[in-house]
Amino acid sequence: MPSWKRNLFVRVVSRRMVEERRTAEDILTEYPALTAEEKAEIITAIATQ
Repeated sequence: MPSWKRNLFVRVVSRRMVEERRTAEDILTEYPALTAEEKAEIITAIATQ
């Protein structure tokens, strides 16, 4: 996944986690076009923030 795409999803998902009090995994289910690898990459990036 390009870094710009990962960074965008990290910002969006992180913000939604705070505002909606949901987990990253739950939020990412709403993005069916993402592959399992991309979702794992986003979750890893969020965890290392």
